[in-house]
Amino acid sequence: MDRCFEPSNMKRILRRFAATLIAITCFNLVQAQGYTSTFYTPAAGDAQYSWNSRYAGDTYTGVGANTVGAGSTFYSGTPSDTQYTVGIFMLPISALAGGELYSATLTVRSNGFSTWYYYGSASIGWLDTGSMILTGDVVADGLGPAAKSQPGGFQIYNSDIGGSAAAGNYYNYDVATYVQADLNAGRSFSTFVLSTSRDTSGSLYSAESGSGPMLVVLSSIPEPTTYAALAGVFALVLAFWRRRSSH
Repeated sequence: MDRCFEPSNMKRILRRFAATLIAITCFNLVQAQGYTSTFYTPAAGDAQYSWNSRYAGDTYTGVGANTVGAGSTFYSGTPSDTQYTVGIFMLPISALAGGELYSATLTVRSNGFSTWYYYGSASIGWLDTGSMILTGDVVADGLGPAAKSQPGGFQIYNSDIGGSAAAGNYYNYDVATYVQADLNAGRSFSTFVLSTSRDTSGSLYSAESGSGPMLVVLSSIPEPTTYAALAGVFALVLAFWRRRSSH
């Protein structure tokens, strides 16, 4: 009889096959599901930028504060003018470069909004930073002038909706399209702007508060801790295989 079919050899072959099957199954399962990663706005990655339609003196404010706000105050005198303030925040995405993005959700926490006008609203919009080199520092990167465009996209406050953007509430937005655009352009951060309509103001919690903006991503690239976990799984399978094959 062929020695390969002896009981002891058959057991060894089956154990090796089982170990290999476990490893392949674990790997394929994780690959099929993707990896979830969370990215947070860095301490220097949020600030406010203010300007006046009639006067100069554009300034950055709110650096290091627990909230990052936006407001639009209209003066109806002669000549009329409007004072604008927008909130700017950035989220790091360089760790996603080279992988496949499945989904990306932006989560922000409201600190409350209100208006003195008969109607008011606030929105969060993605800022296309073009060829700017981003470091994660709003002021150093000079994002204020670009943020004057006040990009819209996601409404967070509407005075016609009761309880809209109530203080303390979290709000989620699908930003996969924008994050993918930033990755395609080779950017290391995705940038967003909070702006309001006439005589409306409000703010979001900033990075310094501990409840700042965050990006939850499902992609083909795992976090470093996931790499460690996978290495542990394969180490266990390898140890199982060696132990069994020695008997």
